[in-house]
Amino acid sequence: MFLFQQMELLVLNKLKWDLASVTPHDFIEHFLSKLPIRNESKQIIHKHAQTFVALCATDVKFISNPPSMIAAGSMAAAIHGLHLGNNNNFLSYQPLTDCLSQIIKCDPDCLRACQEQIESLLETSLRQVQHNSISPETKTVEDELDLSCTPTDVRDVNL
Repeated sequence: MFLFQQMELLVLNKLKWDLASVTPHDFIEHFLSKLPIRNESKQIIHKHAQTFVALCATDVKFISNPPSMIAAGSMAAAIHGLHLGNNNNFLSYQPLTDCLSQIIKCDPDCLRACQEQIESLLETSLRQVQHNSISPETKTVEDELDLSCTPTDVRDVNL
């Protein structure tokens, strides 16, 4: 086992690969500490932001964004989706975007575009899930139609 680890390290060093890369998940806790959010809201925001980050990992469009941008966009989308800006003016759309863009040192419009892209991806994913879900009545009718009428299912015979 030790020999394999040494060989892996040797290969990684020769290829100059850095496996200790920074991911969007690394930024979420930092952003939560910088924003004026009540402690009881932090956990749900954290969960939602992590879900958005995981969703972004499934779409190739986000590959050009740095991890901090994806994390900030996910955080903004989570707070916006949970309607926390309604109770706290600082967490409303514009001030939140401005604050997060200052933290990651990016243009607020770029962050806003990333957030909108994340929200659009969520809408698309939810539509696909709703479209793919079949009601129980439809499923039983399909199952009945799929039953074979002969002792040996003709569709399974290869000639």
